[in-house]
Amino acid sequence: MVWYNVEPQEGQYDWGSLQKLDIAMRELAARDIEVILIVRGTPDWAQKVPGSACGPIAQEKFGSFAIFMSELVRRYSQPPYNVKYWELGNEPDVAPELVPSNYPFGCWGDSADENYGGGYYAEMLKVVYPAIKSVDQEAQILIGGLLLDCDPYYPPESKDCLPSRFLNGILANGGADYFDIVSFHGYPPYQNQSMSQEWESPGWAVRGGVVVGKIDYLRSIMQQYKVNKPLFLTESALSCPEWNKNECQQPDEHFYETQADYLVRLFVRNWALDVAGTIWYDFEGKGWRYGGLVGEDAINPKPAFQAFKYLNEKLARMSYIGETPLSNGLQGYIFVDDDRETWVIWSQDESPQAMELPS
Repeated sequence: MVWYNVEPQEGQYDWGSLQKLDIAMRELAARDIEVILIVRGTPDWAQKVPGSACGPIAQEKFGSFAIFMSELVRRYSQPPYNVKYWELGNEPDVAPELVPSNYPFGCWGDSADENYGGGYYAEMLKVVYPAIKSVDQEAQILIGGLLLDCDPYYPPESKDCLPSRFLNGILANGGADYFDIVSFHGYPPYQNQSMSQEWESPGWAVRGGVVVGKIDYLRSIMQQYKVNKPLFLTESALSCPEWNKNECQQPDEHFYETQADYLVRLFVRNWALDVAGTIWYDFEGKGWRYGGLVGEDAINPKPAFQAFKYLNEKLARMSYIGETPLSNGLQGYIFVDDDRETWVIWSQDESPQAMELPS
C-alpha cells in the first residue's frame, strides 16, 4: 500500500486509488488467507529527504502519518478485509543515496549515524503504534522487513555492515514497546549448481548462513536489550541472480529442483528454530530472480510448489519435538501427531549420504 497514492495532499484521502487492492484483499479474506499489509511511500509534503519517496518521514509529519494509519486500520481491520498485520516500510535499513527515490524498498538508513537511522525510525513508531492500537487493540505491527546486508560483528573484508545496526538503533532509543514483530528478509543465491551460499555467504557464514545467521544475530541483539519479540521471515527464496550469468540467464531444471530442496530446508528449519512465520516470495509468476513459487504456468507448477504442497500435507497438524540423532553429514527434524512420527532429513552439504533407517 503506497501512502503517497492515497494522500497526495495532506489530509485529503483518495481511497479510490486502492480499488484493485480492495478486490484482492476481499478475495484473500474470503479464503481465510491472512494479509500483512505493507505501508510505504512518503508523500512529497511529508519527506525528510526531499525527493525521496522511499525515505524517512519528516518528524513534524509523524502525527499526520499516525492519523493516516488510524484511518487505514479503521478501514481494513473490519470485514470484509480483516487485516491484523501491518508492516511499516520495506527494508528500511537502506540509505536514500543508495537507491532511486521511488524504489519499493528502503530507505530510512542514515550512513552518518552509528545505528544507521534506527533510532529515528523508533521515533516514528512511538507516534504511530499507539494510534494503530487505539483503533484495533488486536493489530500486530511489524517493523519494515530488514535487509540485513551482513553481520557487523563478523564483517566480510572491505565492509563495515553498518546498515545491520538498524535494529540496535530502534531498541537503543526505546522502540521495543512500539512494535510487535521483527520482520526480516533472506535470499541465498544459487551458484555453482548449489544452494551452498546459504551457509557459505561471507556476510553470515560465521553464524550459520543467510537465514540461520540472521536469526541468531537478531536474537542476540534483542538479548542485549532484554527484549523478546517474535521473528518473521517475510521474504525468502533460493534466488538465481542476474550476476550469475552462466547459470541464471535461463535457469535449468537443476536450479528448480535445488530450489525445491531448499524450500523444505527453509520451512522445516525455521519451524524448529521457533520463527513465527516464513513467507516464500513471491507466490506466482517468474518472481524476483526466478523465485516465484508457482511459476508462470499454474497448471504445471514448479517443483518448489510441489514440495511446498507435499510438505504441508505431510506435516499438517503435527508438532515439532526435536532434531534427529543422525551421523555427521545428515541433518533432520522429528514431527509427531497422535499416531505417527515423521522425520525430515537432508544431506547438509548436498552430497550423497547413507543412513540406517530406525527400526
